[in-house]
Amino acid sequence: MSDIANIIDETLPDETGRRMGELLLAIGESSYDKLTNALVEKFGLDLDEVDHHPLNIKAIIKGRKITFAKSVSWPSRTFMLLHSLGHYYFICEAKRKNIERYAYIYDLRGVQAALHYYEHEGSGNGLDAPPEMTDEKRKDRVSFEVGANNFAVEMLRSLGLSAYVPIIRTYEAGDIHYIVDVSRYGKQAITSSDINYLQKYVFAGHSVDPADAYDDGVFDASLFDVDAIDWTFLEDIKLEIHFF
Repeated sequence: MSDIANIIDETLPDETGRRMGELLLAIGESSYDKLTNALVEKFGLDLDEVDHHPLNIKAIIKGRKITFAKSVSWPSRTFMLLHSLGHYYFICEAKRKNIERYAYIYDLRGVQAALHYYEHEGSGNGLDAPPEMTDEKRKDRVSFEVGANNFAVEMLRSLGLSAYVPIIRTYEAGDIHYIVDVSRYGKQAITSSDINYLQKYVFAGHSVDPADAYDDGVFDASLFDVDAIDWTFLEDIKLEIHFF
């Protein structure tokens, strides 16, 4: 794993470099291990890493199996893991409430969707010629991603891990813009590295319009159940999360 000196690029603007350095100092290996130990114990997660993934994918998350590319920093791993668990809660809660607005994004039974989620490992077809990103689809994506983060925050609070909440909000707006860009532009929008992702999106001053984050009532903090993930359902819909 690269240390901070190897992750911070001297050519970055001073302010961006400083903020990235603070992030990397805040979430080091020990902080990451403390979090993952708790999540592994709670959910039975299987964490792994490889030298690299196809298509410059930074993490592949399928059920309890999470596989990072070795170059991904500790804070980015932290966000990707928490965000994915948040998606699990969101998807299961939408099913419980019979809310189908977002199903086309994540229910991959019989289809191929090569965006943030897709069925066939390593398939780049959808990235070569991504489908049109309409304003309605963009809003669906934004609210789906914000909702996942909201669930992740409640999960952390329920598990006594609230100290990790700021990492979710730090990444939120930039990550959403990145997802929308990859969905709209395909391969040409994929960042070359974790540091490029941090520089271009996470610390680029992006924001999210609250009006785009309405989720049809999927998320309700007062009803949150930390044991609500339906692992069998996630397997049935062939859910696979890819962080580009």
